[in-house]
Amino acid sequence: MEILHAEGLTGLTMRALATRMGINPMTIYHHFKDRDGLIRALAERAYADVAAPEKGEALARAQALLTAYYSKVVHYPALTLAIFAQPAIFPEHARRITDELTRLLSRHNNALLWTHILVDYTHGAALAVASRDGNAGHQRSNEAMLDDFECGLSELLAAFEKSLKGDPA
Repeated sequence: MEILHAEGLTGLTMRALATRMGINPMTIYHHFKDRDGLIRALAERAYADVAAPEKGEALARAQALLTAYYSKVVHYPALTLAIFAQPAIFPEHARRITDELTRLLSRHNNALLWTHILVDYTHGAALAVASRDGNAGHQRSNEAMLDDFECGLSELLAAFEKSLKGDPA
Protein backbone atom coordinates (compact mmCIF):
# COMPACT_ATOMS: atom_id res chain seq x y z
CA MET A 1 0.00 0.00 0.00
CA GLU A 2 2.88 2.36 0.76
CA ILE A 3 4.32 1.94 -2.73
CA LEU A 4 0.91 2.41 -4.33
CA HIS A 5 0.28 5.54 -2.27
CA ALA A 6 3.72 7.07 -2.84
CA GLU A 7 4.37 6.09 -6.45
CA GLY A 8 0.97 5.27 -7.91
CA LEU A 9 0.03 2.33 -10.05
CA THR A 10 3.08 2.60 -12.31
CA GLY A 11 5.41 2.43 -9.30
CA LEU A 12 3.80 -0.73 -7.95
CA THR A 13 5.84 -3.47 -9.55
CA MET A 14 6.76 -6.89 -8.30
CA ARG A 15 10.41 -5.87 -8.42
CA ALA A 16 9.78 -2.69 -6.38
CA LEU A 17 7.82 -4.64 -3.79
CA ALA A 18 10.45 -7.38 -3.63
CA THR A 19 13.19 -4.81 -3.17
CA ARG A 20 11.28 -3.12 -0.37
CA MET A 21 10.58 -6.47 1.31
CA GLY A 22 14.11 -7.80 0.76
CA ILE A 23 12.89 -10.91 -1.05
CA ASN A 24 13.11 -12.42 -4.51
CA PRO A 25 10.43 -11.11 -6.94
CA MET A 26 9.54 -14.70 -7.83
CA THR A 27 8.27 -15.17 -4.28
CA ILE A 28 5.67 -12.49 -4.90
CA TYR A 29 4.73 -14.00 -8.26
CA HIS A 30 4.27 -17.34 -6.50
CA HIS A 31 1.71 -15.85 -4.11
CA PHE A 32 -0.10 -13.38 -6.39
CA LYS A 33 0.59 -14.58 -9.98
CA ASP A 34 0.83 -11.01 -11.30
CA ARG A 35 0.38 -7.36 -10.35
CA ASP A 36 -3.38 -7.58 -10.90
CA GLY A 37 -3.52 -10.41 -8.38
CA LEU A 38 -1.54 -8.31 -5.92
CA ILE A 39 -3.88 -5.33 -6.32
CA ARG A 40 -6.91 -7.58 -5.99
CA ALA A 41 -5.49 -9.03 -2.75
CA LEU A 42 -4.79 -5.54 -1.39
CA ALA A 43 -8.36 -4.51 -2.17
CA GLU A 44 -9.83 -7.64 -0.63
CA ARG A 45 -7.96 -6.90 2.57
CA ALA A 46 -8.84 -3.19 2.58
CA TYR A 47 -12.58 -3.65 2.00
CA ALA A 48 -13.14 -6.89 3.94
CA ASP A 49 -14.87 -5.24 6.89
CA VAL A 50 -17.10 -2.86 4.91
CA ALA A 51 -20.68 -4.01 5.43
CA ALA A 52 -24.11 -2.69 6.29
CA PRO A 53 -25.41 -3.31 9.79
CA GLU A 54 -27.42 -6.52 9.92
CA LYS A 55 -30.49 -4.84 11.41
CA GLY A 56 -32.35 -1.61 10.85
CA GLU A 57 -34.23 0.12 8.08
CA ALA A 58 -32.87 -0.39 4.59
CA LEU A 59 -31.92 3.25 3.97
CA ALA A 60 -30.16 3.59 7.33
CA ARG A 61 -28.25 0.41 6.57
CA ALA A 62 -27.37 1.74 3.09
CA GLN A 63 -26.14 4.99 4.63
CA ALA A 64 -23.93 3.10 7.10
CA LEU A 65 -22.55 0.91 4.30
CA LEU A 66 -21.66 3.89 2.12
CA THR A 67 -20.14 5.79 5.04
CA ALA A 68 -17.92 2.81 5.85
CA TYR A 69 -16.91 2.54 2.19
CA TYR A 70 -16.23 6.30 2.02
CA SER A 71 -13.81 5.94 4.95
CA LYS A 72 -11.88 3.20 3.15
CA VAL A 73 -11.65 5.20 -0.08
CA VAL A 74 -10.36 8.23 1.87
CA HIS A 75 -7.80 5.99 3.58
CA TYR A 76 -6.76 4.11 0.40
CA PRO A 77 -7.32 6.49 -2.54
CA ALA A 78 -4.47 5.08 -4.64
CA LEU A 79 -5.96 1.61 -4.34
CA THR A 80 -9.34 2.90 -5.50
CA LEU A 81 -7.72 4.64 -8.46
CA ALA A 82 -5.77 1.47 -9.30
CA ILE A 83 -9.04 -0.47 -9.43
CA PHE A 84 -10.56 2.21 -11.67
CA ALA A 85 -7.55 1.94 -13.98
CA GLN A 86 -7.80 -1.86 -14.15
CA PRO A 87 -11.53 -2.76 -14.15
CA ALA A 88 -10.69 -6.42 -14.79
CA ILE A 89 -9.32 -6.65 -11.24
CA PHE A 90 -12.58 -5.52 -9.62
CA PRO A 91 -12.25 -7.19 -6.21
CA GLU A 92 -14.86 -9.54 -4.79
CA HIS A 93 -15.49 -7.31 -1.77
CA ALA A 94 -16.23 -4.34 -4.04
CA ARG A 95 -18.71 -6.50 -5.93
CA ARG A 96 -20.21 -7.64 -2.61
CA ILE A 97 -20.58 -4.03 -1.41
CA THR A 98 -22.27 -3.02 -4.66
CA ASP A 99 -24.61 -6.03 -4.54
CA GLU A 100 -25.45 -5.35 -0.90
CA LEU A 101 -26.32 -1.73 -1.68
CA THR A 102 -28.46 -2.78 -4.64
CA ARG A 103 -30.36 -5.22 -2.40
CA LEU A 104 -30.94 -2.51 0.20
CA LEU A 105 -32.38 -0.27 -2.52
CA SER A 106 -34.37 -3.06 -4.17
CA ARG A 107 -37.75 -1.50 -3.27
CA HIS A 108 -37.15 0.84 -6.19
CA ASN A 109 -37.58 -0.08 -9.85
CA ASN A 110 -34.31 1.74 -10.59
CA ALA A 111 -32.27 0.25 -7.74
CA LEU A 112 -29.23 -0.29 -9.95
CA LEU A 113 -29.34 3.31 -11.21
CA TRP A 114 -29.55 4.58 -7.63
CA THR A 115 -26.69 2.27 -6.64
CA HIS A 116 -24.51 3.84 -9.34
CA ILE A 117 -25.51 7.36 -8.30
CA LEU A 118 -24.71 6.70 -4.63
CA VAL A 119 -21.45 4.87 -5.30
CA ASP A 120 -20.29 7.58 -7.71
CA TYR A 121 -21.14 10.27 -5.14
CA THR A 122 -19.20 8.32 -2.50
CA HIS A 123 -16.16 7.92 -4.75
CA GLY A 124 -16.18 11.58 -5.75
CA ALA A 125 -16.52 12.87 -2.19
CA ALA A 126 -13.88 10.52 -0.79
CA LEU A 127 -11.34 11.10 -3.56
CA ALA A 128 -11.81 14.87 -3.20
CA VAL A 129 -10.91 14.61 0.49
CA ALA A 130 -7.97 12.31 -0.24
CA SER A 131 -6.63 14.62 -2.95
CA ARG A 132 -6.36 17.52 -0.51
CA ASP A 133 -4.02 15.62 1.81
CA GLY A 134 -0.63 17.20 1.65
CA ASN A 135 -1.99 20.42 0.13
CA ALA A 136 -0.89 23.25 2.37
CA GLY A 137 -3.57 25.59 3.58
CA HIS A 138 -6.64 23.40 3.31
CA GLN A 139 -9.05 24.82 5.83
CA ARG A 140 -11.45 21.98 6.52
CA SER A 141 -10.73 18.88 8.56
CA ASN A 142 -11.49 15.37 7.38
CA GLU A 143 -14.21 15.26 10.04
CA ALA A 144 -15.88 18.34 8.53
CA MET A 145 -15.61 16.77 5.10
CA LEU A 146 -17.17 13.57 6.48
CA ASP A 147 -20.02 15.68 7.85
CA ASP A 148 -20.46 17.22 4.38
CA PHE A 149 -20.45 13.78 2.79
CA GLU A 150 -23.04 12.47 5.24
CA CYS A 151 -25.24 15.53 4.68
CA GLY A 152 -25.09 15.06 0.91
CA LEU A 153 -25.73 11.33 1.27
CA SER A 154 -28.77 12.06 3.44
CA GLU A 155 -30.09 14.39 0.73
CA LEU A 156 -29.59 11.76 -1.95
CA LEU A 157 -31.30 9.09 0.16
CA ALA A 158 -34.20 11.49 0.82
CA ALA A 159 -34.53 11.99 -2.95
CA PHE A 160 -34.49 8.21 -3.35
CA GLU A 161 -37.27 7.91 -0.76
CA LYS A 162 -39.33 10.60 -2.53
CA SER A 163 -38.90 8.84 -5.86
CA LEU A 164 -40.31 5.68 -4.29
CA LYS A 165 -43.50 7.57 -3.56
CA GLY A 166 -43.68 8.98 -7.08
CA ASP A 167 -42.81 12.48 -5.84
CA PRO A 168 -40.65 14.20 -8.49
CA ALA A 169 -38.77 15.91 -5.62
